[in-house]
Amino acid sequence: MKPQQSIIMPYDLLIGTLPCPVVVQQHPQSQVIYANEAAKALFKQLINTKREVLLSDIKIILHDICQTEGNGTTFETRQPIPGKNTHLWLEVTTTTVMQGKDQYNVFTIIDISARKTKELSMIQSLEKEKSLHEMKSNFISMASHEFKTPLTAISSTIDLLETKLQMDNLLNPFYQHNISKISSEIFKLNTMLDEILTLSTIVSNNIEIKKQAVDVEQVIADIKYQYFSERKDDRVLNVQVSGAPRKIYADKNQLSKIFTNLVGNAFKYSTDNPVLKLQFLKNKLVIRVMDKGVGIPPQDIPYLFNSFYRGSNVDGIEGTGLGLSIVKDFVERNNGTILVESEENKGTSFTIVFKYPPEITAQA
Repeated sequence: MKPQQSIIMPYDLLIGTLPCPVVVQQHPQSQVIYANEAAKALFKQLINTKREVLLSDIKIILHDICQTEGNGTTFETRQPIPGKNTHLWLEVTTTTVMQGKDQYNVFTIIDISARKTKELSMIQSLEKEKSLHEMKSNFISMASHEFKTPLTAISSTIDLLETKLQMDNLLNPFYQHNISKISSEIFKLNTMLDEILTLSTIVSNNIEIKKQAVDVEQVIADIKYQYFSERKDDRVLNVQVSGAPRKIYADKNQLSKIFTNLVGNAFKYSTDNPVLKLQFLKNKLVIRVMDKGVGIPPQDIPYLFNSFYRGSNVDGIEGTGLGLSIVKDFVERNNGTILVESEENKGTSFTIVFKYPPEITAQA
């Protein structure tokens, strides 16, 4: 027993009073030759006994711990307490010590039950939040679709009514004005529902991206004709192009929504003709949408791309506060960047940059 005495005495002096449970095991016999007071208290709790814990007791439990959890320098283990409907979480660290030809395993054991309880509680909270988030997204999607169905029916009915009045020569200015007003409000509602559905898809990460080589000039021409021609106020979108046109690699549908939102905002928040500039540079395309409208207060700019956020100076102008958050998401999904510069009562400029992919740059 002298070799044991020589290893026990130094360990007794070094770790006997440590608050952390420590057990020393002789290898290869797996004989436990030392356990400090903290270890004895811990194993007494694991055994669920009032009697004094023996080294042989510790050997059995330690063997079970290492047997079930496998080898490793540090591992975590969940140990049930006999006779109680509870358990302890332990973090066990194994260190090998050599003294001459003798090998010893030193086990440092930490009770991490409180930490694991917090971790598990956090995981459960995250799972619950995820479930609630999915329920919210599903509800938004379902509600938006349900709203769009009657709106489509109303829109179709209005179109039929207008056609019938025209055929019967009854479409006087009164009917024309009110039918136009109803159609305008239906369009606004549909736009709002589209934004809500898009945001719901983005948040749930179910959005599909179909990238391809896109002619940006053609996309601009399409949205200009579809949404911004024949305006009642006779304003027009001024498109300016410089450089040698080339395609970018992006999702065409998302690009269309980006430009439609930014140009729509330029019309909404100004009284002049908005300007859209396309600058085809050597390695990138720079797009600027500019207006001379109400501008954005400096304190609002950092939050401008947050969902449901609206500038403090546009309370009297309708909007959901979703458009720019969708724009930023779509720009970044297509490997672009977006910046905003604005001065209150002077105007706003949004700058989007898309780099050309290597194959398009090489062809230029």
